[in-house]
Amino acid sequence: MRCFVTPSKQKRKERTMTIDRKPIPITIDLSKANPVSHHPRHRFLNLEDVLSQPSMAWLIKHLIGRESLGVFYGKPGAGKTFLSLALALSIGHGRQCFGRRTVQGGVAIIAGEGAGGLRNRVKAWHDHHGLDAARCPTVQVLPHPVNLLDADAVEALVRDMAHRFDGEPVRAIIIDTLARCFGDGDENRQPDMARFIEACDLLRRTFGCAIIIIHHTPKEADDMRGSGALEGACDFVVRVGKSDRGFEAFIRKQKDGPSGIAFGFEMLSHEVGIDEDGETITSLVAVLDGEERAATAPANDTEPRGKNQQAVLDILVKHDGGLTEAEWREVAKESGAVGGANPARAFREARDGLTKAGLVLVEGDRFLAA
Repeated sequence: MRCFVTPSKQKRKERTMTIDRKPIPITIDLSKANPVSHHPRHRFLNLEDVLSQPSMAWLIKHLIGRESLGVFYGKPGAGKTFLSLALALSIGHGRQCFGRRTVQGGVAIIAGEGAGGLRNRVKAWHDHHGLDAARCPTVQVLPHPVNLLDADAVEALVRDMAHRFDGEPVRAIIIDTLARCFGDGDENRQPDMARFIEACDLLRRTFGCAIIIIHHTPKEADDMRGSGALEGACDFVVRVGKSDRGFEAFIRKQKDGPSGIAFGFEMLSHEVGIDEDGETITSLVAVLDGEERAATAPANDTEPRGKNQQAVLDILVKHDGGLTEAEWREVAKESGAVGGANPARAFREARDGLTKAGLVLVEGDRFLAA
């Protein structure tokens, strides 16, 4: 497979992929397939063989298969990153998720949006559950993105992971987020998405683990962003959202298990220390023990109310590590995100409304879109 990069009319890079293909013949001489001389490349299974295959092996029972590929996706404020960290730490400790059995083992987190705030989040999760982080050495964090469309970068990632885990079983790789690990590709182009899926499949086959991709929705829609090839390749698809019921993870697709199930979870604030000014440092914990219910669709998301709330929320979405109140207010002022006779008051009202609705989370002195 070759990859060429050429400038487009819009002066942006666009990836074009070509594959050298031999033409498919019109007819085939079947005499070459006689039992004596033919050496099959494909092994067919009869029904007895099919029935003797092992049953589905679960990493988290009826949620994530052991060697599966899937996506957790949702809008800003859905709690995706906190949920994925809770999943990773639960697997690392062998702790149940949503009351479901979990297989213990190694987890690699590709923190494409950076490791800002991760120290406090890891500490908060362990303190909340009364567990010792030192007893979970097999959860490893890569604090920067990897371009999964680049063959050399993917090969380096595989080799570095093999070296880091040094024979320890890897149960899951979490890619947070797809956008951060998509290089200069276009999520809407099927060839680019197919190449991303190929990289995920290579990781899955090499380590015999689950691949969990964290992804977004389009701004004005509820489906996964980008090419539909991704959902077609997935074994599971989970929609994460925040509604009047609270935070929920809805199983929209489950290839080898039940779908149409919503799991509730809480986002709790937890004190993790005192800063140099004597003020309390807090972080958030996704607690995965909420109500489980049958559902035909995910609950409707809580939406920003009015243009001001939408505008200031959009600012946080663009700053992955969050902003202090002063930084957030300054960006809003410089960009003209809020107007009117009293922009400062409009900003405060929008901030308070988003925080009350749970669309913006407070972590220490920083605000972030969950």
